[in-house]
Amino acid sequence: MPLQSGSILEERYRIESQLGKGGMGEVYLAYDQSLQIRVAVKENLNLNPESERQFRREAELLASLRHPNLPRVTDYFILEERQYLVMDYIEGEDLHLLAQQRPPTVEEVLTWSDAVCDALTYLHSRQPPIIHRDIKPANLKLQPDGTVILVDFGIAKVFDHAQTSTGARGLTPGFSPPEQYGVKRTDARSDQFSLAATIYSLLTGQIPTDSIERMVKKVELKSVRSLNPAIPEHIDMALNRALALDQDDRFPDIKNFNAALHGQLAPATVLEQTLPQTCPSGEVVAKTVLEETLPHTRPRRRRFGSLIGLGALGLIVIGGGVALALNVGFPGPLLPTTPTPTEPIAVVLLPSATPTSTPTTPHSTATPAPTLEPTLTPTPTFTPTLTSIPFGGGGRIAFVSDRVDGILQIWTMNADGSDSRQLTFGPGDKAQPKWSPDGTRLLYVTGGGTDDFGNDLGLDIMIINADGTGLDWVIHSPGDDTDPAWFPDGTRIAFTSNRISNLRQVFILETACLDSPGGCVDEEPRNISCTVDFCAVEFSPAWAPEGMTPPAWLSADITLAVAVSINNAPAQIYLRSPDGGMPTDFDRNDRIVTVDHLDWSPDGSTIAFTWYYKRGINEIYIAPLEDRGWQYTKLTETNGNKEPAFSPDGQWIVFTSTRDQNPEIYLMTNSGTGETRLTNHPGRDMQPDWQPLGNH
Repeated sequence: MPLQSGSILEERYRIESQLGKGGMGEVYLAYDQSLQIRVAVKENLNLNPESERQFRREAELLASLRHPNLPRVTDYFILEERQYLVMDYIEGEDLHLLAQQRPPTVEEVLTWSDAVCDALTYLHSRQPPIIHRDIKPANLKLQPDGTVILVDFGIAKVFDHAQTSTGARGLTPGFSPPEQYGVKRTDARSDQFSLAATIYSLLTGQIPTDSIERMVKKVELKSVRSLNPAIPEHIDMALNRALALDQDDRFPDIKNFNAALHGQLAPATVLEQTLPQTCPSGEVVAKTVLEETLPHTRPRRRRFGSLIGLGALGLIVIGGGVALALNVGFPGPLLPTTPTPTEPIAVVLLPSATPTSTPTTPHSTATPAPTLEPTLTPTPTFTPTLTSIPFGGGGRIAFVSDRVDGILQIWTMNADGSDSRQLTFGPGDKAQPKWSPDGTRLLYVTGGGTDDFGNDLGLDIMIINADGTGLDWVIHSPGDDTDPAWFPDGTRIAFTSNRISNLRQVFILETACLDSPGGCVDEEPRNISCTVDFCAVEFSPAWAPEGMTPPAWLSADITLAVAVSINNAPAQIYLRSPDGGMPTDFDRNDRIVTVDHLDWSPDGSTIAFTWYYKRGINEIYIAPLEDRGWQYTKLTETNGNKEPAFSPDGQWIVFTSTRDQNPEIYLMTNSGTGETRLTNHPGRDMQPDWQPLGNH
């Protein structure tokens, strides 16, 4: 919950207003009652034991920094499991806005870069060195006396030579070197690249070609002199080398780069290791980038920035504007037209059993796949069979997990919990994977980063092939876009967005754009939740299966289940047409309230959902469509069960459970029996979705 204006932290800092917010924290303007000055207070919401230790270690180091071109961290503390950093509130105009108002002279740019070089030399000389990793014009504040301050330590990291992980990364197209996309570890030369890109943009009025486009698409980097002939040749040469794709081909340090900018190095020395505009090992690096990071977005009408990864510290300094670092991941190449290879299918032998509608006592020890053949009707008895069948009628289960580096990534596993494989990489949490009807692609939710002006784009939707290729944006616009759901024939996507008046509503996007050269980011989705006659909060859309025979009370064109909250009342299940109009109340007796995570059984006879039926208590229920939920059934009993997803044959349900505190993936029959834990890892495993076999 946001801090309220007038609230006091540590009996000292009075909150005045909110300066900005992101997925992992918020920044406030506050008044320090002890020193009687304004300060910026950053609240970090990314808490776990390792995060807290990292926070204290790096906060102590940053609090020791003293340099005229850097803001100070003046205090840090933890209150009620939330981390707080207190920093100088830096006023002034950032160089991005200034350069838009008037082109700066070469002399002005060199003066500003001198100051930044001094600050970076100071940071890089600390023990251990500190890498800023987000240098760009918007993070340089020009104060009234002409002093330039390098702000926004949102993704600053302590450099550790022993680390093999690249850690959290900030990604700003044109300003981020390839290593921040995951190719290598960042180091002091990463800041050199970003500073060179900053100088390039200030001198030319253009953002340099993104490093990933140069590496993967072999796009040429234009020289600054070709864009502005007034720029001296030695500056052109210095920027060309500092913008080399390979770290080893840049200057050895900031001091040498700055000397080259001022013409103090011999031309032969500057050209000594200048790299060609394309990477000689482009094919190998391209594969690494596509597998481990988020590729750059293609040009589009809206000027969206890229993704800013929030490190464990999450320290941000805010000046006159807001540049909030987000824990997001977040853009990519055209989708391939060939289907992806099939994964191994779990096979089980099904003995005879007669399941009942009474849930069995759950157990927490992982066991082989359940041996009860489930059914929505508890009376039939099944005979033994030795025929091998795809377990659940489908392929692999997609889910999110933070088992590696504490970042939520998309994973897949066999339906019995074996053969876990990480599908996405790179910075920023991912969420809500949803298989396409043919099982070849996945939608998922991730942070959209910021636009060119530092405005938070919130959560957006991406798409990826089942083998990890074809990463691309589907939705990339201001506001939070969540809850993606495919229409059964794959021609449409429903999703939830708060882009209008900050109210969650359901939108429809035609998917023909996914395979078009321009992609979907410029397509305008249709809002189906708000009409002249009806407008409410709606979320968690779920499509009815194709070919479903609707009961007599339901119109054939009503194919979408949604959770609806009218006048801030607890959400109920409604059914509606994807063309909009008035929705139909599913539960006319208003007994099923405060619901989420809707999912249809494949035959369309039943809706599964999470029911938050008491404060702090949530379980999984199913309700038959025929009698409009009159005889709903509770499937789980341990509390903390949510996010149900039917198997493709409708006989099983995978779901998330926090019965053992950490979220884990469980499996049960569609009558609630045979609960089996599929994952057992420290951290979080959750939000499962079962892959249809389709035609892949």
